[in-house]
Amino acid sequence: DDINLMKKMRCYRGVRHENGLKVRGQCTKSTGRFGRIVGVSKRKTN
Repeated sequence: DDINLMKKMRCYRGVRHENGLKVRGQCTKSTGRFGRIVGVSKRKTN
């Protein structure tokens, strides 16, 4: 109920909830990654 209210208000926490991101200030660069591709792709050097 509160989450829906936050989404409706378009506040920071509501937007994070909508996008499925962390809400409570955790780092998101390396942890909590999802999907098929995890990691940084590197370009081939000749």
